[in-house]
Amino acid sequence: MRIEKEPIFRKIIIPWYDSKPACLISILFLFLVFIFGITGIITAYENVNHTAYVWVPILITLMSGIVIVSIMIRLLKRYV
Repeated sequence: MRIEKEPIFRKIIIPWYDSKPACLISILFLFLVFIFGITGIITAYENVNHTAYVWVPILITLMSGIVIVSIMIRLLKRYV
């Protein structure tokens, strides 16, 4: 018996970590990290002694922003 190449009733299986609720929870968590990074940037610039360490919150903010955009693009591709 041959296996059909394109079965009619076959659905695409989405892993649990790529499901809509998991992506939304990740976006929410990363948004909180993004706000934390912005707060760190503001705090580092307020204190003259800590301006040399402003790269840490900038890096945190950039990385969380990139992952947020990546997850949003993935969700948009799936539902559009």
